[in-house]
Amino acid sequence: MIMKNIVFLLIFSMTLYCKVNYKESTLIEKKDYGYIVYAEDYYRLYSLPSYYQEYDLLKNIDFLERALNAPFDFVNRALTIIESEQSYDRYKDLMHMQFNYLITQNYIYIASLYDKKKYYFYNSQFKDDIAKSFEYAVFYYNLAKERWDITKEYATKVMKNKAKLDMDNLIDKAYKIALGEIDYAKTANRQLNHIEEILKQIENE
Repeated sequence: MIMKNIVFLLIFSMTLYCKVNYKESTLIEKKDYGYIVYAEDYYRLYSLPSYYQEYDLLKNIDFLERALNAPFDFVNRALTIIESEQSYDRYKDLMHMQFNYLITQNYIYIASLYDKKKYYFYNSQFKDDIAKSFEYAVFYYNLAKERWDITKEYATKVMKNKAKLDMDNLIDKAYKIALGEIDYAKTANRQLNHIEEILKQIENE
């Protein structure tokens, strides 16, 4: 079972990288005013159209993963005014929380594309396709749960650090995440239970 999961993950990862042209791109990319090297630059590339497709979501995840692996820009070019070293630590934790938050969210969105909300008796002729689609949904929901654990860790660090930082919307989000008012793990678990119920329904036909 473990070997089967590893093989599935490798094949799936190769597919994901191909979809976002990962191998054709480099960590440093040209932009109008220079080169993309900093976390803030990749964050600015994030966008979610009203009618998104899987490619849009995978592209966002790729940008955000690059942001997590990239250094932050110089302090005087941060997304807000930084007045102390403690504020800068809080800023970096807050941005890493936001990157992971958005990655989690995009995983949930992708999973929902493979998730089937209802199963009717006339869907039985497609049950094999539905079951296969659920495999992808489960995979993405579990990735979302793993990423959410990281998001919560950063949110807790932001909440404990009381340094002044003029990023009220994100700080408010951090508090809600740390206190459990926002919880994507619950969303993922709810949908995973829903999928399990439908799979049992398919098996009992």
